[in-house]
Amino acid sequence: MKRALSFILIFMGILLLYWGYDLHQRMDTVLIRNITGQYPEQVWQYFVTGSIALLLGAWGAWKYRG
Repeated sequence: MKRALSFILIFMGILLLYWGYDLHQRMDTVLIRNITGQYPEQVWQYFVTGSIALLLGAWGAWKYRG
């Protein structure tokens, strides 16, 4: 059960990182970055949350590999 949750976290982490990258490349985000010099907060939320989910899932998969 714990291993399955780890793989779900890995999948969700990859998905969130993809969505963050997709949002990062959108025209309105690029326009906001060019005007303000910063990325919108939502981009960072996707990147941080996806990274944490991916790391926790990888740690759980490694811990319960047996």
